[in-house]
Amino acid sequence: MNTLLLLALLGSGLALLVAVLLWKLLMLTGGIAAVQWAVVTGFADNPVVQAAAYTVPALLAACALLYLPRAAGRSTRTHFRRSTTSFNPRRGAGRIRWEAMA
Repeated sequence: MNTLLLLALLGSGLALLVAVLLWKLLMLTGGIAAVQWAVVTGFADNPVVQAAAYTVPALLAACALLYLPRAAGRSTRTHFRRSTTSFNPRRGAGRIRWEAMA
């Protein structure tokens, strides 16, 4: 009985810690969910509006995940510069030769 209570307290403490650390994300997702619910219930007979209510936030989230880290300089591509790529290994070879001659 005491271990169950201890596990419940530990779990609730971890949940509170996650909520405190991610409060901006939780508020944003709650706002998006509230708007989606309002649009879907308000336009129950219009499937185009309902589809847009789900696709627009999904597309915005996908764009944010793909392009914002790169723009902020936190992408793995900005930290590991390679002279070659997997598509064309000779692309950066000329630049490296000219840099070595200078």
